[in-house]
Amino acid sequence: MGPAGRRYRTRSSVRIVYAGVTDVGRIREANQDSFGSVEGLYVLADGMGGHRGGEVASTVAVSATLDGFNIHTRKGLAGAVLRANRAVIVHAAGDPHLTGMGTTICALAQVEGDDGEEALAVANVGDSRVYRFSNNRLEQVSDDHSLVADLVRAGDLSLDEAARHPQRNILTRALGIEADVSVDTWELVPIEGDRYLLCSDGLVNELDDSGIARILRDKADSEAAAVELVRSAVDVGGHDNVTVIVVDVIAAPRVSSGVDLTRIPVRPESASTLGLSDGKRTVSAFAIRLGGIALALSVLLGSVVGVIGIYARSGWFVGFHDDNVAVFRGRPSGILWFDPTLTEVKKLQIMDLTEDDRALVIDSIKVASLEDANRVIEQLVEHSADQHQRPKVRR
Repeated sequence: MGPAGRRYRTRSSVRIVYAGVTDVGRIREANQDSFGSVEGLYVLADGMGGHRGGEVASTVAVSATLDGFNIHTRKGLAGAVLRANRAVIVHAAGDPHLTGMGTTICALAQVEGDDGEEALAVANVGDSRVYRFSNNRLEQVSDDHSLVADLVRAGDLSLDEAARHPQRNILTRALGIEADVSVDTWELVPIEGDRYLLCSDGLVNELDDSGIARILRDKADSEAAAVELVRSAVDVGGHDNVTVIVVDVIAAPRVSSGVDLTRIPVRPESASTLGLSDGKRTVSAFAIRLGGIALALSVLLGSVVGVIGIYARSGWFVGFHDDNVAVFRGRPSGILWFDPTLTEVKKLQIMDLTEDDRALVIDSIKVASLEDANRVIEQLVEHSADQHQRPKVRR
């Protein structure tokens, strides 16, 4: 089990204590989760893309977010995550062994609110989650960016069905996959006594909400709560890396529990690597790091083909080739002159698939990594086998 860290923030009237813990679990050989903090910012990432790629992606994302949080607003937090996305893409482009790596990310930060008051901002991309535990009630603040979460929001799956769905680990959004990514952000009122939990899916895949809430209720100390959450997830299965950060608001201007605790609706922030405006200043990676608009534009013009190429080749999908299921790298429709690359043709004909699976393959199933593509194909094979084993009813 990894070390727990604690830090108090005292420069504002909002005071916070936190603890973070990580564990490789019982099955995985390497820990692809990362977490970190600077004063007033707490970040957690869950990497993917092979043994080394996932670990590197999550580490790069956490470091870039911590370094890039220069404007303490909700949009400033989104800008830091956007720069982290670019950092992961650039890092992967420089090392062929890291091709296709990506990571989820979630973050909590003390910020200046849209109304000028002290606030807490939440940002996330992927299925690492942020919860709030208030008045003995656990509420998920962030929204998962995954295939099953989209189906639940559309009303096509129940929560129970989603928990058992064979494609529940397929992400629809992650850092390092696309040059432009949407970052979901929320702004919340800091309330004394509230507790926040940031976690990778290794926790929620092992413990249900009631189990998580019980530990957050019983363990008053943030470090004790973090340690118990990780230990419990590992004890009951530990099928994945488990990482948590427990953040406690120990002082805030508003101490009453009578205020409205409902989160502000999702406000996704989407921007290119050129920058993001927060209404007062501009968070611009090129302008800040290269020292001027002219130089930024020259760099952009010189790298535009490379950016398009990275975007076109990022991502994977399961489709078909010569009537067989196949794995491709890139975008299903291609971008300009960059066509998707056929990676592997499987010995599985699309006509052997179930009708629903066949339709999905024909439309292309987008996934975040080659590993996810192979998992999808394993599920297609299982569905096909189940279909052929069912007794045929004669009419």
